[in-house]
Amino acid sequence: MFSVIKRFGLTALVTSMVVGCVSFNEQDIAVGEVENTSSTKIINSSRSAEAGSLLIKFNENAAIAFERANAGAEMISRSGIEPLTVALHKIGATTIERLFPVNPTHEARTRKAGLHRWYVVRFDSNEQLEEAAKTLAEIQDVDIVQYNSILSHQPSAVAPADIKATTRLAVDNVNDPGFVDQWHYYNTGEGVHTKQVAGADVNVKEAWKYTTGDPSIIVAVIDEGVDYTHEDLKANMWVNKGEVPNNDKDDDGNGYVDDVYGYNHQSTDGKITWAEKGDSGHGTHVAGTIAAVNNNHMGVCGIAGGDGSGNGVKIMSSQLFSGKSKGTAEVSARAFKYAADNGAVIAQCSWGYDGGTMKSDKEFKLSAGAEYDGILYFQSVKNSDVIDGGLVIFAAGNDSLYMSGYPAAYRDFISVASTACNGMPAYYTNYGPGTNISAPGGDQKNHGERGGVLSTLPNKIARSGYGYMQGTSMACPHVSGVAALGLSYAKKLGKKFTLEEFTAMLLLSTNNIDNTMANYENELYSTVYTGKMGSGSIDALRMIMNVEGTPCVNIPKGQLAMIDLRPYFGDGTLDVTIVNNTTDSSTIISDEDKERLGITNGPRINNGKLIITCEKSGHAIINVSCVVGGKSAGSDDSMGGRVTSKRLAIIVRDGHATNGGWM
Repeated sequence: MFSVIKRFGLTALVTSMVVGCVSFNEQDIAVGEVENTSSTKIINSSRSAEAGSLLIKFNENAAIAFERANAGAEMISRSGIEPLTVALHKIGATTIERLFPVNPTHEARTRKAGLHRWYVVRFDSNEQLEEAAKTLAEIQDVDIVQYNSILSHQPSAVAPADIKATTRLAVDNVNDPGFVDQWHYYNTGEGVHTKQVAGADVNVKEAWKYTTGDPSIIVAVIDEGVDYTHEDLKANMWVNKGEVPNNDKDDDGNGYVDDVYGYNHQSTDGKITWAEKGDSGHGTHVAGTIAAVNNNHMGVCGIAGGDGSGNGVKIMSSQLFSGKSKGTAEVSARAFKYAADNGAVIAQCSWGYDGGTMKSDKEFKLSAGAEYDGILYFQSVKNSDVIDGGLVIFAAGNDSLYMSGYPAAYRDFISVASTACNGMPAYYTNYGPGTNISAPGGDQKNHGERGGVLSTLPNKIARSGYGYMQGTSMACPHVSGVAALGLSYAKKLGKKFTLEEFTAMLLLSTNNIDNTMANYENELYSTVYTGKMGSGSIDALRMIMNVEGTPCVNIPKGQLAMIDLRPYFGDGTLDVTIVNNTTDSSTIISDEDKERLGITNGPRINNGKLIITCEKSGHAIINVSCVVGGKSAGSDDSMGGRVTSKRLAIIVRDGHATNGGWM
């Protein structure tokens, strides 16, 4: 059963053999027999469904018959399926159209996925919805009838931000004045709240040393519309170069008119909106976290927003919500299909159904037919040489429940929980079963307005163009941004991954939240949340190292660390000796990195252990040599082993455990 879905925190084509929109007129109807079949074809509830419309899915033969009967026709007298003609007349149908508009370029794969079998039937809104559904379900050639569920959303409160210049900018090599208040990127332990904790962030500043983004990576923000005119976003907006703006034509033939920066699937004209009555700026805020332009001397930073030279990832606005008008299942399904067909590799989805109303993947699959098919299509499409499918990332939900909401909880999607500026789970976050990973989403209840996430907002909503919001809605784009950064780095290195491989790397690029909670004064956190916040809190640097294939070693700040290196050289053989290099530490780590990390003791390697003390947070690469096949290297005079080396990344942060391994 579908519940109301909430946000956390078309012109039809008619071509040969492919029907777009067919209109029905009472005088054109031919009489036939309706075949009685089971109404169990109705897969969801009429509760919170749109009046006057239903989604149906034909079987393959019926879809072909319907298309042939109506090829090239704008008004028909027969549907090609006699019982369907009768049923449509009975419910007073006015139109029947393809759910997914025809895009000739991608029609073959659309049909392979079975999406051509989905149609939207429209009729008078005064018609009894349940009776109409039963009538259509009785047709033998109709496999599925789905109520067009309304997608409700509950916007997060907006706290406008006054972005001012700061003297810290030159030190951090970032000239965006709002960066100093984006604790969720780089948390020094100062600025938001007395309980703010250094290191409770996504560690993106360290990751920027390797990449800041790549414009070939397109992220579809499936949400409220994105303000593509925003000063801090417009340079990183995806642009459909085949479309001429505002000429009311589908110039590129993709099935959508004037879709220059994306498309508003909620409206009749498709024009993206972001400041209608009822809008909160949600989509624009999410987009800024992913790709606000970096180093442009204004506003805030985006995780994958580039370095100011035009190399940030691109944002596509595939609009789902618009003002007070609520989206539907129909709109949601189209949004994913549009994103896939127009080049997106990540679907950023900060919305979902009420937590607890669906409690199994089976229940979700059975009741979300059209949306599920649309999302699977997105996952199946390869839009980048780096990854062979589309990555789908959802917010876990703000119900404070011991389970993620759906669709986030579905096993093949990524569900993101939320943490606060002290690294603890946010008071509202869902957690537990179905939750895959965590990220900063803010907690304004316990840490004030600035304890929220700072990002871009439309000027009509926040005069400054920036503001704070909280929610798993805000945590979700942190994971999308880190994923985009990882894909950007993979492209830079010329690496390629399967969707499964990349997803695994993303989910393992985390820091241990349980260790953080164990050191917190409130035992409730450990009791309630331990082991239930997914794999941990996302770390951008770890994502970069995972893409590179470089293992990470944790070093606690200000403490003597003795890290056993042997596990990083494989445990399949005992005949590996870590070279004892105590005389020349510069061969292990550069002098520049030693100074930057405040290394006062070491580094040196003794008996296979790295011995080091770091007084400053940061990261560095160490080069460790080993001998394989003996205790010493072979030479002309003696038999010995082969010398080889391995790169390891040491990560120095406040509060990290000295477990020396992956987190």
